Amino acid sequence: MAEITSPVKTQATNWPIVWVAFGAGIVASSHIGKLPPALPQIGTDLAAGLVMSGWIASMISTMGFAIGLIAGAIADRVGQRRVLIFGMLMLALGSLLGTFASTSSIMLIARFIEGLGFTATTITGGAIIARATADSDRKWALGVWAAYMPIGFASMMMFAALILDKFGWRVLWGVSLAVTLIWIVVVIRATAEWQRSQTKAISRDPILGNVRRSLAMGGGVLVALCFALYATQHISMMNWLPTYMLEVYGVSTLFAATVPALVLVFNAIGNYLAAWAMGRGWPIWLLLALGAGGMALTEIGIFSGVLPESLRLGLAFLFGIAGGLIPAAALAAAPVYAPTPALIGTMSGLMVMGSNTGQLFGPPALAAIRETAGNWDSTLWLLLSLAIAGIIMAVLSRPMEKRAATH
Repeated sequence: MAEITSPVKTQATNWPIVWVAFGAGIVASSHIGKLPPALPQIGTDLAAGLVMSGWIASMISTMGFAIGLIAGAIADRVGQRRVLIFGMLMLALGSLLGTFASTSSIMLIARFIEGLGFTATTITGGAIIARATADSDRKWALGVWAAYMPIGFASMMMFAALILDKFGWRVLWGVSLAVTLIWIVVVIRATAEWQRSQTKAISRDPILGNVRRSLAMGGGVLVALCFALYATQHISMMNWLPTYMLEVYGVSTLFAATVPALVLVFNAIGNYLAAWAMGRGWPIWLLLALGAGGMALTEIGIFSGVLPESLRLGLAFLFGIAGGLIPAAALAAAPVYAPTPALIGTMSGLMVMGSNTGQLFGPPALAAIRETAGNWDSTLWLLLSLAIAGIIMAVLSRPMEKRAATH
């Protein structure tokens, strides 16, 4: 196994840079959150069938799965700030193209561009935060950084619900474009001076060599696998929980659609709890194991046939909190397992790749089991298996984290 040569060394935390990067992550995740509530309108306006709609919905995850690791290595080679700005420009370009899309094929291309931008933005955001923080603040800041996804996703879903019926999805895309352009200006202005002090943080080694060095870090790979297992469960529940509630409980469509957004809010609470715990010295492996164990226990209750509806709903919120421990811990692991400080972006790319792997393959797997078995109870075994595997991966990473902490 490769050896960690040195930790990141920063004299004092540059909090303005941290919050600018955090804002960039929120803006990026809002591009994911704008699609689910708008997809029915897009499908009608652009004559997109179920298959094409599925590709439009999954394109961002596909990009993260395909290029996450290599994108992180490229960012380490050319500079995190440059790739962050490039990523946000791609988000803006994708939104612009989507705003004026006349066919489903053009919208698919627009989402491809947004997927490229999302991957670049989220990989570099975490790496920038790692470099801008002092040792005492780093894990806390990266734990908070993990909340960019639930905050941006849920905020945009709620905003979309307010304007879609009155103004339509094209206005929503236009608003998304405007917000992204504003934040690009913020990033450029706020990070210019800071970037001049970061020239030594750029790797001069070959990109593929840096990828191999990062993959040789066994602990980092195990954490990325934990992240993938979490994402498989989380996105599957977010996608299919409304359908499950409609079929099993017969609740209203509005209520069924509101629950996932609330689960995301509780997921952000889990992110902050993990950040608090890491700031007080809790190890990453323990938070990963606790998160996976909490998800397993709440999944049993959610799919229980004997518990009342109100209790199951409460367990869905606890599922969000327990799951929120995992992305915070996983993203905080990037600087811990990076072979050198100059390769934090590559390790962050590995984490993003793990997350997007789960997001890409989770919903189809759960849907296939539901369709084959004819009931939702059978899907519990898949979810439990993933959670148990996550606990095992977390425990296996324990000695590797201890060794990493001594270098």
